[in-house]
Amino acid sequence: MNKILWEKVERFEFDNATDQYGFSTRLALENHWTSYFTQSALLEYKKFMFLAATNNEMVSPSEIVDIVWHQHLIFTNSYSDFCTLLGKRIEHIPSTHNRSEFEKFKSAKERTKELYKINFGVQPAEVWDYHNEMDSLQLKKSKFDVYNLRKKFLIYSLLASVPVCILIFPLLIKIKNPYFLIGYILSFALLLLVLNFYAKRSFSLLYEKIRSNPIIQNLSPLELVFLTEDNLEKVVHGVVNNLIMSKKVRILTDNRLGLVDNSFSNNRYENCVIEIMKDSDPMPYTQLCYAVIQKPIFGQLQKSANRIKDKIRASKEFTIVIISSMIALGLFLDIILSRIITGIWRDKPVAYLFIAIIPFLLTAFYNLDRISNLLFTKVIPTSFKQEIRKNSQNENDWE
Repeated sequence: MNKILWEKVERFEFDNATDQYGFSTRLALENHWTSYFTQSALLEYKKFMFLAATNNEMVSPSEIVDIVWHQHLIFTNSYSDFCTLLGKRIEHIPSTHNRSEFEKFKSAKERTKELYKINFGVQPAEVWDYHNEMDSLQLKKSKFDVYNLRKKFLIYSLLASVPVCILIFPLLIKIKNPYFLIGYILSFALLLLVLNFYAKRSFSLLYEKIRSNPIIQNLSPLELVFLTEDNLEKVVHGVVNNLIMSKKVRILTDNRLGLVDNSFSNNRYENCVIEIMKDSDPMPYTQLCYAVIQKPIFGQLQKSANRIKDKIRASKEFTIVIISSMIALGLFLDIILSRIITGIWRDKPVAYLFIAIIPFLLTAFYNLDRISNLLFTKVIPTSFKQEIRKNSQNENDWE
C-alpha cells in the first residue's frame, strides 16, 4: 500500500468551511443521507479511487460509491484536483448491461473486494452491500401502510361498532348509569397505561435490533433534535443559543440579534448562521430563524431524519405495535358507541353519552399519535442521553 499517497487522499477536502451548499451538503440533501453516512460514503469513495489509481486492473464501485462519483464529476475543478493528487485520471465507464459487460463488472467487483481487504480491511456493509443504505437496518417491510390506517381509524371504529354492539348487547342493558360511565372512564385510563407500557417495551426491543447499525449509532445531536421534535426551528434554537453563549452573537436592546464575532469555526451550522448575519443588519430572531431554515444544510437534517422515520414506520415490527394499539382503542370506542346505539334502540336518553364520547375520541387520537412517535420522541433520545452521559469526556459540550 502506498501510505504516502493514501494520507494525501485521506486529507483531500471536498468542501470549504464556509460553503452553504458545497459538495457534501448537496450529496446529503439530494440523497437524504445523514451527516455520518455522507462522510462515510465520501471516505469509501476516496478508498475506491485510491484503489483505481494504484492498480492497473479494473475496479468497480458499489452503488453508493457510484452515486458519490457521479456527483463529484459535476464538480469539475474538484474532480480534476483529486485526479491530479491521485496521479491518474480515473474515467467513469458506465455499464451497458449486456451479458459480456455483466461478467466483466462482476469480476471487477470481486477484484475490488479483494484489493480493499488487502489495503483497508473489511468493506462496511452499509456502503458496499446495499443499493439503499436504509436496507442495512434489516427491517422487514410491512404489508400495511400505517399512515393510511391511521387516517381511516375512525371509519373502521364506526363500522366495527355494530357487530360489537350485537355481541355485547346483553351485557350493556344490565349495567345502569352512572356505573357504566364511571367504569368506562376507569377502564379507558387503565387501557392507556397498558398501551403506553406495551408500546414502550415493543419499541425498545425494536431499537435494540437497529441500535448497532452505524447510521443509527452515529446520528448527530442536531439530527436527534429534529428526530425528537420534528421541527427545524428547535434545531436552529440550539445553534443560535450556543452562538449567544459563546459571545459570537448578542441580544441588542431592541431584542434584535447582532453579530459580534464573524470568525468561522469547524461547526458548519454555526458558520451558516454567521454567514447570514454578516450580510444583514441586526434582525429579530424570528426573521433570522426563517432565513436559516431555508438553507440546504438545515434542510438536509430534515430530509435524512424523515427518511429514517419512514423506513422504521414501514417496518413490520413498527406496524404491529400501531395496529394493535388501533384495535384496542377502536374496540374501547366501540363500547361507548354500542351504549349509544343500545340507548337509541331502547328509547333511552343518550345526549350525555354523545357529549361524553368527544373527549374519549380526542384522547384516543392523541394517544395514537403519541404512540406513533414514541420511538422517536422518547426511546431513541433517552438511550442516546444515557449512553452519552456514561461515556462523555466533555460534559460542557453544548451538543
